[in-house]
Amino acid sequence: MMKKYHNKEQAIFVKRVNLIVSDLERSVEFYTKEIGLTLIGKEGNRAFLGVDKENVILSLKEIKGAEKARNNIGLYHFALLLENRQVFAQFLKHLADLDYPITGLSDHGISEAIYLQDPDNNGVEIAVDRFDSKGNVLRLDGFGPKEIDFFDLKKYLPKEPFTKLPETTLLGHLHLHVADKTEAKRFFVEGLGFEVQFDYRGVAVFTSSQGYHHHLAFNTWNGPGARRREANQAGLESYVLNVPKELFVTMKQRLNEMGYPTKELDGALEVVDVNGDKVLLETA
Repeated sequence: MMKKYHNKEQAIFVKRVNLIVSDLERSVEFYTKEIGLTLIGKEGNRAFLGVDKENVILSLKEIKGAEKARNNIGLYHFALLLENRQVFAQFLKHLADLDYPITGLSDHGISEAIYLQDPDNNGVEIAVDRFDSKGNVLRLDGFGPKEIDFFDLKKYLPKEPFTKLPETTLLGHLHLHVADKTEAKRFFVEGLGFEVQFDYRGVAVFTSSQGYHHHLAFNTWNGPGARRREANQAGLESYVLNVPKELFVTMKQRLNEMGYPTKELDGALEVVDVNGDKVLLETA
């Protein structure tokens, strides 16, 4: 059911997130041990991770001594989407066993989520979606997270301990801090073609493709006019979006006409988003 909303031929979605970190070895240990990703390989000051040995969903670039991420525009969090509540319960127990600090636990109605930060304060969400009887995700029509029902969740906890994220895990969504909600909406909705699913009190917008609750969200919670991260600061370096072939040409034309020039790069397009971060647009 999850892949219905992350279908390369039909949906626009985030394929990969590229982060800046201050200590590559420490970050690789966190993302493999605490999060359960698989290390695919290393090249110079970069490491590449995924849920299998082929498809990179996260890359880490080391800038030695980079300052920790703070209240700038850029990454709020990226979300890893689990297949079911069994894995979600298993992962939550895994974090508890490690005594790793979490920053939030929420039942959003449409999904349940665990929030934590990596060693450089980059935000990570571990989520599981809810579906209706027809296999469709629930619509995001409100914003009032509740506490997770731990007694109910415990029923789904397998006997086997967590070892790593299963290969069914997806990069579910990307959530960004922005300085100007109006311009962000112009770029992500008018330019890239995402559809608004929910606008929360004018400060957070949740957008998606193919009716998903959100593939990409953005907010002004760090304040209008918040600054871009410094060059020597950890955070979001860039990200990659999947774009269906039938949308590729018109998207390129639209972005160029809007004043967001695109550059062809090995069959893909590169554009700089409203935050000044590079976005690579790839087609299946």
